[in-house]
Amino acid sequence: MPLLSRLSNLWRNLYHKDRVEQELTEEVRAYLEMLVELKIKEGLNPAEARRQALIDLGGEEQVKERVREVRFGHHLETLWQDLRYGLRVLRKSPGFTTVAVLSLALGIGATTAVFSVLNAVVLRPLPVAEPERLVVIKPELRGKRFVLFNPLFEELRGSQQSLSGMFAVSDEPYLKTTFEHATPVYVRGSFVSGNYFQVLGLSPALGRLLTDEDDSPSVANCAAVVSHAFWTTTLLGDPAALGRRVAVREKLCTIVGVAPIGFRSHEPGYAPDIWIPLRPLTDPKLLASRTMAFFSGVMGRLRPEIIPAQTEAELTALYQRMQPGDQPSPHPGEAPPKPNDFRILVEPGAQGLDAVRRQFGQPLALALAVVGVVLLIAAVNVANLLLARGAARTTELATRAALGAGRARLMRLLALEGAALAAAGGFMGVAVALLATPALSKAVSLPYKPIALDTAPDARVLGVAVTATIFAALLAGVLPALRLSGRDLQLGMAGAGRTTGTRSGQRIIRTLVAAQLALSLLLVTSAGLLLRTMLRVMAVDPGFNASHVVLMDIQDTEPAARFGEVDTPGQKARRAAQCRALDQRLNAISGVYAASLSWLGLFGGNYVGLNLYDADHPEDSHFTLLDYISPHYFEAVGMQLLRGRPFTEADREGSLRVAVVNEAFVRERIGGRHEAIGSRFVMTYADDRRPFTIVGIVRDAKYNDLRERQSEPMMWVPLAQAPFKIASVSLRVEPGAEAAVVREARAALTATSPHLMVRKVTTLRAQVDQATARERLLLSLASGFGGIALLLAAVGLYGTLAYAVARRTREIGVRLALGAQRASVLRLVLGECLILVAGGMLAGVPLSLAAGYFLRSFLFGVVAYDIPTLIGAGSVLTAVALLAALAPARRASRVDPMLALKYE
Repeated sequence: MPLLSRLSNLWRNLYHKDRVEQELTEEVRAYLEMLVELKIKEGLNPAEARRQALIDLGGEEQVKERVREVRFGHHLETLWQDLRYGLRVLRKSPGFTTVAVLSLALGIGATTAVFSVLNAVVLRPLPVAEPERLVVIKPELRGKRFVLFNPLFEELRGSQQSLSGMFAVSDEPYLKTTFEHATPVYVRGSFVSGNYFQVLGLSPALGRLLTDEDDSPSVANCAAVVSHAFWTTTLLGDPAALGRRVAVREKLCTIVGVAPIGFRSHEPGYAPDIWIPLRPLTDPKLLASRTMAFFSGVMGRLRPEIIPAQTEAELTALYQRMQPGDQPSPHPGEAPPKPNDFRILVEPGAQGLDAVRRQFGQPLALALAVVGVVLLIAAVNVANLLLARGAARTTELATRAALGAGRARLMRLLALEGAALAAAGGFMGVAVALLATPALSKAVSLPYKPIALDTAPDARVLGVAVTATIFAALLAGVLPALRLSGRDLQLGMAGAGRTTGTRSGQRIIRTLVAAQLALSLLLVTSAGLLLRTMLRVMAVDPGFNASHVVLMDIQDTEPAARFGEVDTPGQKARRAAQCRALDQRLNAISGVYAASLSWLGLFGGNYVGLNLYDADHPEDSHFTLLDYISPHYFEAVGMQLLRGRPFTEADREGSLRVAVVNEAFVRERIGGRHEAIGSRFVMTYADDRRPFTIVGIVRDAKYNDLRERQSEPMMWVPLAQAPFKIASVSLRVEPGAEAAVVREARAALTATSPHLMVRKVTTLRAQVDQATARERLLLSLASGFGGIALLLAAVGLYGTLAYAVARRTREIGVRLALGAQRASVLRLVLGECLILVAGGMLAGVPLSLAAGYFLRSFLFGVVAYDIPTLIGAGSVLTAVALLAALAPARRASRVDPMLALKYE
């Protein structure tokens, strides 16, 4: 039949049904009258002729039904009828429908929200040409991450043949810039190789992009490219912005172009406002250094038909040939490396650099597994409730089967109810995901770089939402449909009201309940392990008092000595005086107990130090962590001085050079050789070999991570005697005075120097918490969804037992009429609950142990197979299950025997 004719028939059958039915009736009756006339001609009387004609025809209504079944569009019509009937049934049970839809919405919404963040961090490719050909180039030394120095990068880039292009990036999250006739501001910046945009395959939205010529160290005019977002917001989308000058690192650059719309960065979550050529604005000595690295990462683009393994082999061979044979060890205490100890790792770079991915990829994958379990529990919960509810509809389904409905029609009817619930849950789940995703994405953060993930839904996110909805529809709809449309329907009519359901039906329901409980035990145990981990971390004595300490992240933009050089005596004296003035201003602020300046500060993610040696044993040099501080530092951060004295205002240039060390320094650098106080140590920095005398010893502390097994040796030196640029201000303040103190502290910084700019304000407590951001993210998700899983399991158990009690009302009445005590009926229902809990634990314990194994890298002070946690999770699960079973059990024990015996 031609397509247009079929569509025309479909339109008539669906939208002109009355006319089609009338034509069918007239046609069947005409055919029947023709048969009657034939029978009369054969000699039968009219009555007998009509009877025989009806027998031959097979019944007037039966013929019409057979015609309807083969009519084009009939299946759509019956599908619509079944859907409308299913919706009416669900509307008659608003409580059940609400619980089912909310359960599925939580599961689908949580899965979609977590996947949205995972997609933004791990899966979404950069919006560039052929992202699958991009690679990330990672140097390694003895199997560990290493750094790539600029001279080696330049040599690799010029010698390799596998890549069509190769670029380096140095991100500057807080880049001081000054636009024409404006005050200095901080923007997010990236210093990049000149072929950055070319390798990525990008075209400008306006003007032009950077080129290799722009990246020449001797270029006269520095070029800059701004992001499309920065151009439209800060520069107001003005085309005349091209040609404007911007001062960066005391050099004037000209804005030459706008990056394409939609392109954010070479790394997920980091969106530069401005891109600037790397080499013209970097100290030439730093560019030539083989000991100082400043790249955030290196990427390249594969040539056609070249695979990463080929590139890796070529780059590794080149990299090893570049290594000198007698270089010193980069890590104190290790043997000097050989050229063969170095290698280049080439990884897929479609998603860009991996700073965020490396930190949060695994936690987000585990979080997705957690919410996947929640979705499974929700779908099983709805399937179980539909099965239990379907047991009460046995009579209805058996009647439909007796009237001619086939199993396929009954399955479709039941499956559509589950599908309708899943669809409603899917739509609501997407709304939940849209609300939850921004909040969840804020948990993904780095201490040294602002992260703002692009979590806008794309095809993958929508695909996961649809897949989750289809999965819920299959599990919540098809499973009950298969079970309830089976061969036992005839028994339903014969034994309506006198059966508690077939054993196979009860077995399926019990199995689903036990599965819910097992999965809930898995999540509760995981949450328990992470909770115990966080409690152990919080119980760690950090060695300082983080309460009521405000931290200000500072950048001193005043010109300083170039790389490899030292400040002149005049510069040092001026900076020392500036530090003293600022320190006095900060300590004079009302509400400040103690204020201090420091070069690094606590928990800033810095691992910086120098090689020191005992002035009496110059051959024994060791790497030691180092910080430069003002006199009130230990008081401001709450460190305990054990012996000696802290720094004072008298400790300045020209006086005895002094230092304070920690206990680990005394143990590992001095030992029992002589008294620690008064010991002299020399820094191997520049040409100044004047020793520092130890005048105080502070208690060991944690400096970057609460999970540090032991403190490393550390030394503190007065800023007045080694006036480096400060990067951190610590303020111990009165409770509630934080906001006022920060305002006055900003004013003090401005009054001291226009070059001191505040990059970030936080608290020491928040800074410490940031070190466990991954664990806190997992804990919040696991505990939240573990609670949801328990709630869903409780709802499923309650619904199952409530329907079971309703179905067994007659049996319970008989028991009570024959003398059973109400307490025994109560014990009967609660006993069934405990049997289900035992079955769930039997399956849940191995799952929980496996979950602990996968979480082992996130645990601290807790073993993966922690028995107390498992026992506690089992106890919580049992208590919740008994509470859920209590109401049905009490209802069963209060059944009136006389009413129960009359129960339908």
